[in-house]
Amino acid sequence: MKSLRTTVLLVFLSIYASAHIPFLKPNLFNIPYDRLHIESSFTESPFQADYPMESPFFYLINSHGEKTILYPVAKTIAAVYLEPKITKDGTYRVHSSFKKGPIYNAIETSNGKLYFAEDIKKKKGQMTKLQYFSSADTYVTKGQNDYQPNILNSGIEIVPITPPNSILVNDKATFKVYDNGKPASNARIVIAYDNEHYNVKNVIEYYDVENERESNIYANKDGKFTFIPEKAGLVLLFVNIHKKIDDSLTESYNTSLVLEVNLP
Repeated sequence: MKSLRTTVLLVFLSIYASAHIPFLKPNLFNIPYDRLHIESSFTESPFQADYPMESPFFYLINSHGEKTILYPVAKTIAAVYLEPKITKDGTYRVHSSFKKGPIYNAIETSNGKLYFAEDIKKKKGQMTKLQYFSSADTYVTKGQNDYQPNILNSGIEIVPITPPNSILVNDKATFKVYDNGKPASNARIVIAYDNEHYNVKNVIEYYDVENERESNIYANKDGKFTFIPEKAGLVLLFVNIHKKIDDSLTESYNTSLVLEVNLP
């Protein structure tokens, strides 16, 4: 009989191996009163919290780029919770800095694609390792909007050019993807709406290298892309960038941006 410790470890590894994606979800995007909390979690089906996304640092960042460290106020088996105290009007970025995650056994095929977990058995190629990193962002606004695009020049970032509190159904919104402060040319942006896992045609994993959803968007050479939301509600934009260190190791950087799409 396996020990309890071994069983828990196997369950933990199986959760990680299913390629969860990170997210930050506020209970309010436009804040009319001081009861804001933000859920930090990993998921396979946005926005269903599976297990906590802890971070070296959580930040609240104002339009001038000034940062305040946020400390979790609670942790459950599925999520970590933040309660920023916002007293001044403006639009604020809530940021979970990059966290080093698990390292997977992986296989790299002759065309440079990386597979791990159960896919290793289905593919042929060179065995390697895949080191996982994750971060996440969202934006909230209190009173008067003063949004200005700001970048941290660290890791992968999806930065709204369009004010994030004014994203409307069937209206163009512009964004830019950065990699350590430089435009991330041709980055793939995976779009995920709330509850879309009930749609049978979208059963493919968001992280999957073979993810070729019709809703995917690709940035141009300057890292810029336009998104036209199809419906109101919560939406998650997810970017995954692999960086090959050498034949034995590739680093996988994963980040998401959660927004609220409003009716006109």
